[in-house]
Amino acid sequence: IAFAVSAAVAGVSGALLAITTAFVAPDNFHVMLSISLLVGAVIGGISTVLGAFFGGLFVQVIPEIAHEFSNSAPSVVYGAVLLAFIYLMPDGIVGFLRSRLRRLRNT
Repeated sequence: IAFAVSAAVAGVSGALLAITTAFVAPDNFHVMLSISLLVGAVIGGISTVLGAFFGGLFVQVIPEIAHEFSNSAPSVVYGAVLLAFIYLMPDGIVGFLRSRLRRLRNT
C-alpha cells in the first residue's frame, strides 16, 4: 500500500510539474538529486516522518555550512560530515535520539 501511495504522490507531483513548466525532460532530474534524496533518507532515519524532516535539513543546511567553511573544497567537508554522521549514527538522527532518550529514561 505504501508503494502505491508513494507512486500516486509522485504521479501527481509530476503532473503538476508538467503543467507548471509546460515541458518535462529527463534532463530535469539529475543523478545528484536522487543521491541527495537517498542521503537525506539515510541520515534522517528511514522509518519515520521526523527522520525525513531531519534528513531534508541535513541535505539543505550542511552543504551551505561546508561552503562557508571551505570555499576551495566544500565537497570534501560535506563528505567528511556525511561519513561522520553515518559512522556515529548508523540508525539515522531519529534512531540516535531515540536511543539517547531510552538511556536517559533508564538512568
